[in-house]
Amino acid sequence: MHQTHNIAWDSLSSNLAFVFENKAVTPWRTDFFPRSLPSQARSLNHFAKTVATTIQKFSDTERAKYPAHYSAPSSGPIFSTSLLSRYCDLPFPSVTAKNQLLENWIERAGPTTPWYSTSHGDLADVVKVLLAENEMDQLLMLAQHPRVPLADLHSLSWGHSFGWDHIMDWALRPYLFFNILLSKPELIADGRYKSMISYTHAIRFATGSGDYDAQAFPHREFFFGATDTWLAADAVDPLGDADKLHEYLKMCFRMLYRYDMLARECGRYLDWEGTVARTVNSMWNADVDYIEDERAQWITRFV
Repeated sequence: MHQTHNIAWDSLSSNLAFVFENKAVTPWRTDFFPRSLPSQARSLNHFAKTVATTIQKFSDTERAKYPAHYSAPSSGPIFSTSLLSRYCDLPFPSVTAKNQLLENWIERAGPTTPWYSTSHGDLADVVKVLLAENEMDQLLMLAQHPRVPLADLHSLSWGHSFGWDHIMDWALRPYLFFNILLSKPELIADGRYKSMISYTHAIRFATGSGDYDAQAFPHREFFFGATDTWLAADAVDPLGDADKLHEYLKMCFRMLYRYDMLARECGRYLDWEGTVARTVNSMWNADVDYIEDERAQWITRFV
């Protein structure tokens, strides 16, 4: 498990029970299910808070390594030629020689009031790659650049979504799932975890393909060994190498705090506790509800 000294994994793990072919749901399925203990909401909200606090702490520490203010150049490369060579030959590449140039980003945003839309999904994909590659210096420059509206690329959708917020979603689900699975060694020892719906879904979610899917590249590298390869979940064994899995969880966590760092630089409000609650709810149906906070904002919490 990862960050055990900061994240209260037991607060979530102790509230989940493994049930084989649960007949209380239709269709029957094998998975973790909430135990519905009287203390569940309190425990799960505590868990979510520790995840949020840990991500924000690492984000703050990392941000302090970079300049507070950046100049706004009008031209030049925003990523290296070596990075270009690693990604340019993938199917439907977004990391291209054209997108390597800052002047292209400025031109496409427009001359008067700069803005990006769903027609700029390739630029959002580049942001995802730069986050995964830890090119934070360049990303922070872009976030502060008055002619590069990077925040517009955060959430893009045309029926399905593909903004750079996906780097967080794609990292958080497997990060939570595999850490909780590691807290249940008895399921790993006898292989029962392979029958869990959330196990299959975690792999499919993290590696799935679609429009502008660069957020899946690092996950495909771990599960399949290549960014442009897809295999069935039962064809991989992510728990076969404990050290490799631990490195993968560390990578997922790094992407979470890098995302936090960039999103806050772009002025985004992040409710990590709500994001964790929604993710756990979508995996294991732990009860959540929308509540109004002191800022009159609607947030998600466990109930």
